[in-house]
Amino acid sequence: MRLARATDIYSLVESFGRAARRLGFPHYVISRVTPIRSACTRRTALEMIGSHYPHEWMRHYQRRDYASADPVHRAAFLQSAPYRWHDIIGLSKAERRLLDEAREAGLPAGLSIPVHQSDGSILLFNLSGPLHYVNDTGNSRLAYLMSAQFNFELHRLALIRSGRAARLLTPRQLECLTWVARGKTSAEIGEILGRSRYTVDYHIEEAMAALNIRSRTAAAVHATAQGIIKP
Repeated sequence: MRLARATDIYSLVESFGRAARRLGFPHYVISRVTPIRSACTRRTALEMIGSHYPHEWMRHYQRRDYASADPVHRAAFLQSAPYRWHDIIGLSKAERRLLDEAREAGLPAGLSIPVHQSDGSILLFNLSGPLHYVNDTGNSRLAYLMSAQFNFELHRLALIRSGRAARLLTPRQLECLTWVARGKTSAEIGEILGRSRYTVDYHIEEAMAALNIRSRTAAAVHATAQGIIKP
């Protein structure tokens, strides 16, 4: 119920953290993991949503740029159910060293729950604590349910944010941003809408100001990602 009553991401993360601690996991990280396509190497973009890991480990992890070398992330793209870190197979020497360093930093064992998103990214929940809590089947089930609800509530909050943002924009601003997202120039949008390019520029600039974004392209991308417009 605390998750359902969350009014922002901070309170949502705090509620998840309290539930995780009750299951015996003092440390947790919630992140969005996205693969970066590259012809040379496999890389992973990591967006932190909430974290309660040892500070020194987080600094070390970021300093070493471990996101792309983390076997927990690799396994997330192959799994759809909760998995334990010590069950990950095919560990390379670098991956094994990373997990060893995590144990030394105060993360003795871990359980991960990947929630696959429609855009190809993964909302990943990492819970760490004593091995007997990680091995508890009941804990795995409850952690899975908690993560699924967190995902649901996160989408609920995103819809609220997008609704508020949409109310900041006029119908004409929304229309112009939609055409920007479709790759049209101001002159082309003016022809489509029967307005001058200067009028179109005015509406786009007002939309940018309302969204507090300085680039018209970035404003269109943001509005699309938040569901404000549908190109």
